[in-house]
Amino acid sequence: MAIRKVVVFVVALVVVWEACDGFGLCNLQQQDLMACQQAVAKDHPTKPSAGCCKAIKVLTPEDIECLCDVKNNKPNLLHYFGVDPGRCMQLPGLCEYPVAVNC
Repeated sequence: MAIRKVVVFVVALVVVWEACDGFGLCNLQQQDLMACQQAVAKDHPTKPSAGCCKAIKVLTPEDIECLCDVKNNKPNLLHYFGVDPGRCMQLPGLCEYPVAVNC
């Protein structure tokens, strides 16, 4: 049973590594993702930090499309890491960044 958990964990890491292009995700770098971590948590999300909003405000429409792709095609992965996909899509509005998020 322990080996199975390790295999599942390793597979999840590989998928995350692939989705995050090594150190980032959809033009968000690792430090940007960490700044937004609490704001997109499934349990007890917080208001986005200034650092999170700064990262969100530089996203292009292509970056938003990429994030939608992750949300729509890898939702279980996001849930596995405690991320609420719906909350992710709310970040531009919560950061007062008028960009259309339709996914």
